[in-house]
Amino acid sequence: MQDKLSDARNEAVAGMNALQQRDGRRALAAFKKAVSLGWPGADIWIATSFAHSLLGDFPNRLAALEKALDIEPGSARARLHYAQALVGAGRGEDARPHFERGLAEAQKLAGLSEEMRQLVEAARTHLGQQPDKRQEAVLDAFAAEHAVGSEPGDELFAQSLDILLGRKRPYVSQPTRYLYPGLPSRQFYPATDFTWTNDLASRTDAIRAELEGLLAGASGTPSGFAPYVEAGGRETTGPSHPLQDNPEWSAFYLVKQGHRIEENIARCPETMTAIDALGDDTKPAPAHSVLFSLLKPGARIPPHHGMLNTRLICHLPIILPGDCGFRVGNETREWKTGEVFIFDDTIEHEAWNNSAAPRYVLIFEIWHPQLSSRQRMLVSDLFARTAAQHNPDGK
Repeated sequence: MQDKLSDARNEAVAGMNALQQRDGRRALAAFKKAVSLGWPGADIWIATSFAHSLLGDFPNRLAALEKALDIEPGSARARLHYAQALVGAGRGEDARPHFERGLAEAQKLAGLSEEMRQLVEAARTHLGQQPDKRQEAVLDAFAAEHAVGSEPGDELFAQSLDILLGRKRPYVSQPTRYLYPGLPSRQFYPATDFTWTNDLASRTDAIRAELEGLLAGASGTPSGFAPYVEAGGRETTGPSHPLQDNPEWSAFYLVKQGHRIEENIARCPETMTAIDALGDDTKPAPAHSVLFSLLKPGARIPPHHGMLNTRLICHLPIILPGDCGFRVGNETREWKTGEVFIFDDTIEHEAWNNSAAPRYVLIFEIWHPQLSSRQRMLVSDLFARTAAQHNPDGK
């Protein structure tokens, strides 16, 4: 499998080189080989559309971009290229909703490449939504004058400027099960705000050694990993989840919804010791979990919201193959080995692995830091009472 993906990557690189030389036929042949070998993601189809464009084959240019959007409907890049292709085909009115959605998706991104800036500019021109250049210049000068972004506490203020200028849109907490009103909500929480993050990060090598022990000699999905979204599980209370029972997003649980899985803990004692050392903060109601999360090559977790805003989610990256991303609201980041992510999962978020190898992250939960001891007690007792009401026999 890895050999095929390596060959696919080589074909994709050859295709991109051919594009740079404006050799559409050679590029198209290389991209077709890459796809046949299993190269994942929407970007290969965007590149294929460029090859068709060089060859003057505009119907197939559109078809390639439609394939990209089938794979990744939330791709701002694919959406805006598709809108431009529709304009080129004389279908300006059909292009309008795609320009609008593409702009909305682009506002989620942490930063824009030169290609994306040009796409956004073209979309705004088509829609008649050009930004106020004077205000943009004033605020950019203001940010430069005050070196906004140079201090750790500048993150939210910088975001406010982007929202003011329309570069990003605001996101809010939208828990699917329980909302505790008035709790502060932000997309990512600085790891430095928590006293335990450096100690946990220092244990990354020991945790990785245990994970590698789980993976040693395994073929396909490693032993003990099962689909994260299970039919009948708590993630499937609404409409059917696109990754339901799909091993592309899998989990190896040490604690699953409040229940310790001793067999798995025995295989990863150092990992569980590292989490237990953090104390009761890692046991938010109603049923916390600790797990290794596997995201397979080419897999994407679609945008979704978490269940309750009384907790935060923590990621400790363990094995990163590169070309993986994670978005919460309008901030997109890459995992970095041994650096803790802390975020509010009730804000829309998604993840993807565009690499040729699996990605593994240790995930656990903590109480929202703004909840007092009494508030934690009330929330815990509330969930315990409602659980007893729905399951009077304890089943």
